[in-house]
Amino acid sequence: MPLSPMLKKLLFVRQFDIDKGKINLLGSAEVMLNASAILGLQEIDETKVYKAAKESSLKDISGAVEHAKVYGKMREVFIEEIAELGKKIGQTDAGTIKTLQDIFNVYGLGEMAITNIDNAKKQAIISLRSSTIAEAWQESNRTRAKKPVCSLTAGVLAGMFSFIFGKEVECVEDKCKSQGNGYCLFKIG
Repeated sequence: MPLSPMLKKLLFVRQFDIDKGKINLLGSAEVMLNASAILGLQEIDETKVYKAAKESSLKDISGAVEHAKVYGKMREVFIEEIAELGKKIGQTDAGTIKTLQDIFNVYGLGEMAITNIDNAKKQAIISLRSSTIAEAWQESNRTRAKKPVCSLTAGVLAGMFSFIFGKEVECVEDKCKSQGNGYCLFKIG
């Protein structure tokens, strides 16, 4: 299985590492959990999982962007590829969104696509193909869900877009693959 371009860049600039039982991504310790474990946590308290995911992703992304800006300022020291990564993150809206989309995809929640974004209204519509959480729900329940099940993903997206918009926003899952849809759809605003 080939590595994503974003993961290759992170490996190259030594910002992704799995060693001695620890995962480090952009200077932050990460933990891989089975999707069924995440589903179990959501069932305990969906609201707390959403809030924790939102706050954590906002904090982590803010730190990652600041970290990447340092690389941009040190482009004379680092080779051109590293400088390009620094330029892409935080210097333009398109670069920030593309990089955040790549980072999101590395987390394994699914493949994110920004369907619509309105910076003036601070709103976005996101589709998610191959949602790990929705697919795990379908696999363990063998039926269609009555309501969307991707609370953790919604929280992560709320945090990401709170950073992008420079204002706290919420995210609601409007459609979920676990309900028989071909993808998950999230509304942010």
